[in-house]
Amino acid sequence: MYIAIEGTKGVGKSTLLEQLKLKLVQDGIGFSTFSPTKAMPTHIWWEQAYQQYANDDGFISDLYTARANYHAQHTNFSSSFILGDRSMLTSFVTRWPDQPTEIQKYIHHVQKKEHCVPIPDFVIYLDLPIEVTLHRLANRKRQYGLYDEQIERLIQAKFAYEQFFKLKNELGFENLSYQYVDAEQSPEDLVLEIYTLVQTKLDKSMILQ
Repeated sequence: MYIAIEGTKGVGKSTLLEQLKLKLVQDGIGFSTFSPTKAMPTHIWWEQAYQQYANDDGFISDLYTARANYHAQHTNFSSSFILGDRSMLTSFVTRWPDQPTEIQKYIHHVQKKEHCVPIPDFVIYLDLPIEVTLHRLANRKRQYGLYDEQIERLIQAKFAYEQFFKLKNELGFENLSYQYVDAEQSPEDLVLEIYTLVQTKLDKSMILQ
């Protein structure tokens, strides 16, 4: 069972994941993690070249493809539970086409590039109003990723997620299930809701085996 957490920047995904992993460990639930956007080891060329080509959009796209494939090759997806810090859906929404007629072609292109990366069985989407997201980002002290955190990009990403979930069956992802979760609730309530969702999915998975 591969369960991925998705959402735009500022929804509290990183904090949630740390708390969720801690609770899983405390309750003795074994899991592996998959983080397709995480940096690779520093000796790999792509990471060494990042500073030189950081402003090259084509390089950045290929860098994230390399990261996703690298981490997928180092993850055992036959494990009983994989917890994903993002998934291929992040790649889908990053450059979501403006024209609906281009979506299917674009999806296939991303899948071909990230050929080692599987689609999650279940996606938990952290939903948050744009104005709340912007307020949270304004309170951050981090300076990276500012382009993605501009209001236009946030609106585009949120729209892309919504379109993907709406069209997923037409796009060939009938077996992918998902759940919207209100990320505006308290951190404690959010972790509890996500934990309950994960437990329910894992229990059903065990029954079907």
